[in-house]
Amino acid sequence: MKIYFFRSLIGIFLLGILPLTAQDMAYPVEGDGVLSFLRRWNRIDDSYVQEFIQLNAGRLNAQGGLELGTVYLIPPLHPGDEYPPSGETVPGGTDPAIFGKKLSDITPQSDRLKNACFYIISGHGGPDPGAVAHVSKRELHEDEYAYDIALRLARNLMMDGATVYVIIQDPNDGVRDEMYLNNSSNETCMGEPIPRNQLDRLKQRVDKVNELYDRDKGTFDHIRAIDIHVDSRNKGKRIDVFFYHSTDKHSKLLATTMRDLFRVKYDTHQPGRGFGGFVEQRNLYVLLHLEPPSILVEVGNIQNEFDRRRILSSNNRQAMANWMAQAFFEDYKKSVR
Repeated sequence: MKIYFFRSLIGIFLLGILPLTAQDMAYPVEGDGVLSFLRRWNRIDDSYVQEFIQLNAGRLNAQGGLELGTVYLIPPLHPGDEYPPSGETVPGGTDPAIFGKKLSDITPQSDRLKNACFYIISGHGGPDPGAVAHVSKRELHEDEYAYDIALRLARNLMMDGATVYVIIQDPNDGVRDEMYLNNSSNETCMGEPIPRNQLDRLKQRVDKVNELYDRDKGTFDHIRAIDIHVDSRNKGKRIDVFFYHSTDKHSKLLATTMRDLFRVKYDTHQPGRGFGGFVEQRNLYVLLHLEPPSILVEVGNIQNEFDRRRILSSNNRQAMANWMAQAFFEDYKKSVR
């Protein structure tokens, strides 16, 4: 009896500390209930629901539902269950719900990128708004505009059959057409809270991409990463979109391909204007430490009135996403032929 009692106490103690020390956590997306949240993490059996409720006592709202912006503990997998399910990709980066209710249905237009995988990072987020500009009484944050372009790019690539991971996510925003995007600090790194320390923030997103890449590189013919930013310079400095790349030849080829396509698009839509965007290898933390071929794109100077037109217009944000997606396809054709 004494031995049995001692073992029981150990079991109770371990059950008590596991959720605090080794438990996966994630944020819900808009429209999530407990069942849909659990299904996304392949917790299908009804028994997961009660486990979830017990783990998250105090986190649920008065109706027993989920609250956007609240992180929830995910019950451990039962024996025989897998996450991700065999043959499937991690839905945290590809769940169409991230695009918002109006755009959550993805209608494939082609399968031309079915063997390609992309990791899309939008700069800053969470406690870090990035560059800030003041227009009249409005405060414009870099992370909101970079995120909107990232979502549009991700959706384009998914419609061409690619597997896409959106690394920085906001559970509330979705794709937005407003000129002045509301600011928030709800962004996560695929469900994980973003640290306040700058180096920790960069390391978190790099580690997430490298973790995915280590698993995906044996599955896909073509894998690339992109980090999207909005620059901040003197108000009088007008710049075109420019492209930094990692040291490897594949990253340089992608950056050059994207620059060349943007130049063609500018010549088509704004003949005679010219395009001053450039390609350069830079020893930035993200580019130095990401394992897949990677580029960092600066889409304009948020302080400059003319560059802001490129950023504030939803049509322009969509155009840039379209051109980036087309450049990814051109790069794909060059690398797999």
